[in-house]
Amino acid sequence: MSRWWPESVRRSTALAALLLSVAVFGLGWWGIRQFVVTQLSRNVVQSTWAQLDRVADAYRLGALSSAALNGDAMFEVVTDDGRAVVHSGNLTRLDPAWQPLPPAPRDAPHGWTTTTTAALHPGTHPQWREYRTYTVVGTVVDDVPAALVEPLGREGSTVDAGLSRAAPSSEHYRLTLYLFVLPWDTLTTLALFDDTLEVFVPLAVLLTALVAWFAAGRALRPVEAIRGELAEVSGSQLGRRVPVPRSRDEIARLAHTTNATLERLQHTHEQQERFVADASHELRSPLANLRTGLEVALAHPERADWPAVAERSLLDIRRLHRITADLLQLAVDPGRVSPVEVDLADVVGEQVAERAAAPDGPVAHSFVDGPVRVLGEPVQLERLLRNLLDNAVRHASSAVTVTVGRHGTTVVLEVLDDGPGIPPADRERVFDRFARLDDARTRDAGGSGLGLTLAREIARRHGGSLAVADSETGARLVARLPAAD
Repeated sequence: MSRWWPESVRRSTALAALLLSVAVFGLGWWGIRQFVVTQLSRNVVQSTWAQLDRVADAYRLGALSSAALNGDAMFEVVTDDGRAVVHSGNLTRLDPAWQPLPPAPRDAPHGWTTTTTAALHPGTHPQWREYRTYTVVGTVVDDVPAALVEPLGREGSTVDAGLSRAAPSSEHYRLTLYLFVLPWDTLTTLALFDDTLEVFVPLAVLLTALVAWFAAGRALRPVEAIRGELAEVSGSQLGRRVPVPRSRDEIARLAHTTNATLERLQHTHEQQERFVADASHELRSPLANLRTGLEVALAHPERADWPAVAERSLLDIRRLHRITADLLQLAVDPGRVSPVEVDLADVVGEQVAERAAAPDGPVAHSFVDGPVRVLGEPVQLERLLRNLLDNAVRHASSAVTVTVGRHGTTVVLEVLDDGPGIPPADRERVFDRFARLDDARTRDAGGSGLGLTLAREIARRHGGSLAVADSETGARLVARLPAAD
């Protein structure tokens, strides 16, 4: 940013409006002035030509009284030999050293006209000190009787008296008539025009800058409200949201985007807090058991059953591993999953075959209704089924049944065990983290307490659901996922 240009948006907007208005109004002033000058000059030249034509016609008709000129007119009538027969008194008054204008060329045709310039040099004239160049229009009048070559009879006009006395009545002259284009009306109009715009243009520039200043302030008011609200957001106040203006402009979209970002930050923060709380809560017990067992064995090494100590320690370590893996899986960002087409029937077949190979425990059966394809992440879908099977195996009496099939646009996966079942009042609570039910469904078989929570989270990430359904015996968990097509 330049040193002289303000960094404030409001000030820079007002300054830009000020400079732009100065340029626009200045160019407009100059352009309109040039247009007015051109039009007025054209009009006065046309008017002067009209007056000159009237004078020429008066000479031709011998009726000089019809060629009356206004009192400010400056004119001159010159013979072919270069002498001024008649000229306005203003010429000698404004330029004492005035010399007559040259006559028309001798070979000039009838109706010859010319446009030239003439400069008056007033010298020390008290009322007129400016040297000005005038536009002069001229024309030729042929065969003017000598009787008409005399003063125009106007006050302030002069005549070559010697010529008029010596001219015989039968003689004719060719005269060149000159009439000066007077700029006084144009100058008066331009002075009034400039005086008016000298007041209104600065006023318009000032009003434009003020309007830009207040408009920028009003437009930036929601931004300041957003900034103030964001300044109050902290780690303990992520629930705050910035105000959204009623307008549907860029600032409103900025507010919506900011609130969406705060929503994601709050969700991430809450997820992190849950992870920390869950980890500190659930890891404390197995770590304490592991430490206590090892400390007791080390305190009495001669009486310790070291294989039993090692076996208990290994169980605690496995439990720690399962809890840590589940917590990390819950903390995975859903947006980082890259879905592919997965045949859920293959996943069910592999998991059930793995359970059937176990030497002891409930027998697992599967019922698959042909290829069942869904869009998802293979590892997470496998984890979903594994957690459901782990939960069912821990609480089943003798058998676990897995059924997968397609119903319309939905793939339905059911896991049924023949255990004590889940009371209707606890069918939602079992999906809470580390939920404790009655003694019939506890985690004494080594569960982490996060299996069903993670299974429902995976189902939701894939656009589906997981719930406990009614069953005649045991627990029946039903996962519904959208089909791939």
